[in-house]
Amino acid sequence: KGNPRKLATVVEAERLALGHLVNAAFAAELSRIDPLPHQRLAVYEQMLPQVRLRFLLADDAGAGKTIMSGLYVREMLARGLIRRVLVVSPAGLIGNWANELEHLFGLSFKIVSGPDARSGNPFAGPESDLAIVSVDTLAGARMFGRLQEATTVPYDLVIFDEAHKLAVDREPDLRLRKTERY
Repeated sequence: KGNPRKLATVVEAERLALGHLVNAAFAAELSRIDPLPHQRLAVYEQMLPQVRLRFLLADDAGAGKTIMSGLYVREMLARGLIRRVLVVSPAGLIGNWANELEHLFGLSFKIVSGPDARSGNPFAGPESDLAIVSVDTLAGARMFGRLQEATTVPYDLVIFDEAHKLAVDREPDLRLRKTERY
C-alpha cells in the first residue's frame, strides 16, 4: 500500500550501498570520468590495497592527480571505510577541488574560510565531514586551534595538494629551517 517509487528508491540505495562488494572499481562506475590506465592502476592496485595509507602521489602536471585523489575518496566512502575527509590546498585551487569533487564524483565538500573559525568550529559536526580549506587559512592560529578542539572528530583522510610547498628549507650550513607552512 506504500508508494512504489519510494520503495524503488530505497531498494536502489541499498543496492548501491553494496555495489563495491561485486565491482572492485565501483567508484569509477558512479563517477563522471573514464579513468586512464595509470589512474586505475594507482588507485585500485596501489592505493586501495593499503591497510593504512600514507602516499605521496606525485606525477607530471596534467596527469590527473586530482582525479586519482577523487576516485580514491569516492571509493573509500562507498566502501564505508572513511567518513571524514579534509582537503588542504593552496587558496587558488580550492574552487577547482570543490568543482571537480562535486561534478565528477558527486561529492559536496564544504569550503572552510577564515571567518568560519570566528563564529564557531567549522570542523565540528556532520556538515564538516567533507571539507576543503586553504593551507594558509589552516595555518592561522585560530583555525588550527579549532581543528585541535575536543569537539573535532579526527579526519579519516587528509589530502595535501601541492605538498611540496609545505617543505623545510635547508640553509647553506645544512641546518633545517621550517617554513611558515610547514
